[in-house]
Amino acid sequence: MEGEGRQDETSAANGNGRQSLSDYVSEKRLETGIFVLRLSTVIHGILAAVPILLRPDDAYQRCLVSFIAVSAFRLSQRVTGLSFNTECMQRILSEDSGHYLLYCFLFAMQRPAGVAFLMPVVLFSLLHSATFLRKLNEATGAVPAVVMQGVNALISRQQQLLMSVANTEMILMVLTIVAVFGGSFGIFVPFMYYRFLSMRYVSSRNPYSRHAFTQLRMIVDFACTHPKCPDFARRALQVCVRTVQRIAPPAPAAP
Repeated sequence: MEGEGRQDETSAANGNGRQSLSDYVSEKRLETGIFVLRLSTVIHGILAAVPILLRPDDAYQRCLVSFIAVSAFRLSQRVTGLSFNTECMQRILSEDSGHYLLYCFLFAMQRPAGVAFLMPVVLFSLLHSATFLRKLNEATGAVPAVVMQGVNALISRQQQLLMSVANTEMILMVLTIVAVFGGSFGIFVPFMYYRFLSMRYVSSRNPYSRHAFTQLRMIVDFACTHPKCPDFARRALQVCVRTVQRIAPPAPAAP
């Protein structure tokens, strides 16, 4: 009777050889908490663009704060033995989570200057939330089929979305400079953002920023060699290319 009771209990909990939802959440507490924070990032990013329930500025700040928490939790997983010394700081700034911790703090301290600055954190949150939901569904089968269709569609377009993030990171450099002249950002923000962009470029786990810069260079070179390109535009583009090459950090060596 005791063995049958345990068998019935396991069957009721696991269904078709799967975990129950409560067991999975209990086992993956930190991952579940990060998933909730990522959902908060996505929701507040949408509300910043479509002000229905919150003021856009409030939604903007909450979106960034949610992703600050995500980045901090991810850093606690990736970097062990946190301490206040140079070596630990270098380890933190070598992690993608460290990059976006800096990013979110930088823009959370500024006056909101447009939802474009939320796009990278919202896209990252969407992708990682989709990955979590796929793992959850594989373990429990608790995710509705209609949700899994959207999840699978996102994951199938992962590379395109990551390239979109990298391209957005580049475009935001220009928007950051424009925001300084518009009075939204302080004068130091473009320099801090350049530091962020440099870290993204040399990241060992993120080749997409380097791919984005390479593609941009190819487009500019093509435009410069086009016979219909005016001389003044060609010279301006060539100056821009040389300037970027001069200030760009060296790319990491291929493994």
